[in-house]
Amino acid sequence: MPGCLAAILCLVLSVAGCVSGKTADPDTAAPKRVATSSAGSGANVFNPYMNAALPNTRRLSDAGEQIIRHLGASAHRIEGEAAYRRRWREELYPVVFGDPRAPHEILVLLDFAEERSEKIWQAVVEAARFLSPTQTKIVVLANSRENYGTDLMGFAIWLSYSRPGEAMPWLSHALARWNAVKAEQKRVRGRVAPFNNEYDATTRPGDYPILYTYMEKLRPPVPPEEELAVSKYCYDAGNVNLYQAMQASTYYGVKSLPAVVVDGNPLASPSAGTIVRALR
Repeated sequence: MPGCLAAILCLVLSVAGCVSGKTADPDTAAPKRVATSSAGSGANVFNPYMNAALPNTRRLSDAGEQIIRHLGASAHRIEGEAAYRRRWREELYPVVFGDPRAPHEILVLLDFAEERSEKIWQAVVEAARFLSPTQTKIVVLANSRENYGTDLMGFAIWLSYSRPGEAMPWLSHALARWNAVKAEQKRVRGRVAPFNNEYDATTRPGDYPILYTYMEKLRPPVPPEEELAVSKYCYDAGNVNLYQAMQASTYYGVKSLPAVVVDGNPLASPSAGTIVRALR
């Protein structure tokens, strides 16, 4: 008899849980890998590890295409233009989490100059706690309205292959520092400057730039004699990435940044929960 009562109690509690509709949400639950469905055709179209040809949204007019064919040439394609760069795949498609050939894709489109980018990025970081790196990858493209964002994105690219696992913490730091310096400038100076170079993104004359400060924090740190070369690389790589950010925004119909595209579908309100649910 006690066994029957226990079974009935379990059934009642189970039904009550279904009626309440309560389920564990990634924003509050302990980390647990999510089971994902098929990625669909919208994912990986900009992935140079899985496609020989990438979308080109800057199409020529019919007359322009005729002229190109008459000259025996072919239309501009970024994978051809950038192929001279040794790390061109990482620059076009920097994977900061997961396997580049994982079937599912979280494409994060950032604008360092947009304050909301920090919050959106933190949602992506939280969502990553629930993801399998063999099934889902996180890729970052950035198109900053203020030029210094290009350098910071380029450093994320450099970290993605030279210091695996460090790109995501760097982006968290860079976006937070960007907003913090803006707020401090407003408090100290009464105005905010566009961050077009590394010294714009400081408050006082003695402040050290965001990028160089972080180079010292890495373990191992970037040697002082290599800092200039790394910084120059970051600017170039960031510009390659910026081009793809513009292409992807056009392709997916994204009107403003920041944005998150999961398996080819832009999310209306990105959060850790909506990102994980979009993968199911």
